[in-house]
This record gives sequence, C-alpha cells and structure tokens, in this order.
Amino acid sequence: MVCWLIVAPPHGLYHLCSQAVALLAGNGASRANHDGVLQPVDLNRVERLLILKVSSMGDIVHASPVAAALKRAFPHLYIGWIAEDRHAGVIEGSPRIDRLHIIPHKALRRKPFGREARQVLMQIAREVRAERYQVALDLQGLLKSAIWGVLGRVPIRYGAHRMRELTPLLLRRIPIPEHPDRHVVQQYLDAARWLGAPGEFPDLYTSPSDAHLPEPPVEFPLYVPEEARRQVAHKLASLGVDGKPIISLNPSAGREWKRWDIAKFAELSDRIEAEWGIATVFVGGPGDKPLEERLRELKRRPLRSLIARTTLKEAMAVVERSAVHLCGDTGTAHIAAAFRVPVVSLYGPTSPDRTGPYGQRARALSKRSLCTACPKNQCVRKECLQWITVDEVLASVQPLIRDVGVSPHL
Repeated sequence: MVCWLIVAPPHGLYHLCSQAVALLAGNGASRANHDGVLQPVDLNRVERLLILKVSSMGDIVHASPVAAALKRAFPHLYIGWIAEDRHAGVIEGSPRIDRLHIIPHKALRRKPFGREARQVLMQIAREVRAERYQVALDLQGLLKSAIWGVLGRVPIRYGAHRMRELTPLLLRRIPIPEHPDRHVVQQYLDAARWLGAPGEFPDLYTSPSDAHLPEPPVEFPLYVPEEARRQVAHKLASLGVDGKPIISLNPSAGREWKRWDIAKFAELSDRIEAEWGIATVFVGGPGDKPLEERLRELKRRPLRSLIARTTLKEAMAVVERSAVHLCGDTGTAHIAAAFRVPVVSLYGPTSPDRTGPYGQRARALSKRSLCTACPKNQCVRKECLQWITVDEVLASVQPLIRDVGVSPHL
C-alpha cells in the first residue's frame, strides 16, 4: 500500500508519501549527494543498467538517444527501460534496448488502493528485481520514475535533468549544469557523456557540414516493424494514395491549449491539396474521433483519415512514410524528427527551443514572444497558438517539400 502511494499519490496524501519515501530510501542516497563531487561508476565493469523515463511519448523519444549512446559506447551493457503502457510502444522493439518494463497506467490509476493495483505494482517490481540491474539512470526526475529504482533494488541510482519532488532522497544527482534554453535531447545526452559515452558519432553525419551544426546528429533508436509498414501501405491504398507522396497531419495534442484550431487544420489540408496537388492524410488515436468528425464537417475536399485506424507502430509508419508531417506540440512531432522526416510543429506557451522537435529538418512555429499574459509552460488565455496563421504554416512547409524532392503544383 505504501509503495503505491509513492507511485501515484492521490490528492491530499503527499505528506504521507514523503514519509514513506524517506523510509524506503534510507539515508545512503541522501548522504551521497553531499560527499563532494560525485564520480561516475565505470560502466566497463557494469553489466546491467536501467533507464527510468516513464512518460510522455515525446519525452521518451527525446531521451532515447541516451540508450543508443550508451549501447554504442558499451556494447556489452544490458539496457532496460521502464515506461507507462500508453507511451512504451514508441520504443518497443528498439535495437538499443534489451528489456522494456511496461507499467499498466490505467490499472494502477483506476483503483489506487485496490488489490489489483497492489498486485500489478509488486509484479513489476519483481520483474525489475529479477533483472538484477546494477545502475539506474533516472531521466524524469519525478517520484513516479525514481521509485522504480528503489522497488527494483538497484544499488546505484543516478538522477539527471531537474530532479523534483522527493527524488533527491532516492537518487544521486549527476553533477552536470542545467541550461534552461538548451535542447533537452542534449541535456539528456549530458548524462550519457558523464557516464563515459560520447553524445554524437561520426557515422551519423550525412555531410561534412553536419560537423558544424548547432544540433549535431544523434541516433534515435526507434523501431517500426515491416508488418506495420505493410498495413499502412494497404490502408493508404484504400484512401487512393498508394505510392504517392503524402503530407500527414495530426490535429491532436495532450492538452486542449496545445491544439491549433481544428478549422485551420481543415483549411490547411484543403489548400495543400488544391494549391500543391499533394494528398493529405490525418492521423490520431481513438480519443481523437471527435476531431475527425469536425474535420469531415469543415473540409471542402474529401477527408483522408486514419484517425483511430492505426496502432501506434502503424501511426509511426505513416509519419515515417510522409514527405512532411504537420502537427501541434505532440508526440508525433518528435517521432517525425527522429526519422528525419521534415516536420512543422505549432507551439503555444511552451518553448520549442528546448522541447521542440530536434534536428535540421524540424520547424517550430511559435508566437509565445508576443504573449506576456501566461506563466511559463502554462496557458491562461489560449491565444498565442491561435495567432499562427495557415499562410505562415504553408510558408514553412514549402521549402521542406522542395528539399525532399517533391514539387508542389504552384
């Protein structure tokens, strides 16, 4: 019971959780934070390492180069990862991850005091313990991630990237500086560098000029099975776009204030098809069906939609196959960037410089500099995102289309 309170504390139980954390963690990790400059363990002498990054989808994509960097530098290293089931699929099957531990999010949240939740919790803890990880690397910095290193009895537990809540009791803080405006991909890779792995590898560079890029190429070890690609080819053929270039669009986002006006998405799709002669295909999950209905009402041209008609791996395959991907501040932006698919993402108050899609083929449109009404990373008036116009998006897409060899019929 105490363990589950730590993982997902219901409202009003935070103080109880803090006492439980202190009990579980003991004093070792806390003392280690004050013993001078922390020195990294020698990973040449470590066989098994667990990465703690349980959510969200985009954050997991951003953190995935850490697994690639560690595996490249230490090929002998057995790497595990723990993530919530709603996001774990994005790294499932990755060639750089040997074991994926999946947290059933709904089962734990539905009845946090119930018998089923306790059983699920302890089952996952036993799975982690059975792997006998020697080192845990927490890239989330929250209780819901850090606690798994404790429950899994991992003896050496490092924390990086903004340790919050009570995690300093559970983790040893990696002594690397934080840069508020530096992209999180590079901030995560700082932890890998501290552990002895280079953040970039020359074979990832596609041209000599890459060596001078402000954001050097890194490996995102995502995986799309061939069966997912075959299913997507069949589904696209049913929409009449088999073998033709497509622009995929995702109108959804995790929070309402991160969603660009659905009417603008409809207009954007119509204008791409009418002015450029390129087919557009919408993607999204089961919860996005209402958005699909609105698109059907608003679009002047026929709607091509795979919303709620694909698995996560199939949605990744659609993005992978796209000439360009258009979306808001959501996970598919980062999937596209990971595949080096040109992407234009639309941002409200959050900082695209820090958390936007990573890479030279990524464009993030934002009007946040014009908005002074909202606190950082929050949205009160819900205006700045909507100030982005369809014309501005089209202007950002056009050079990306030409860069990949697709000629709009202008």
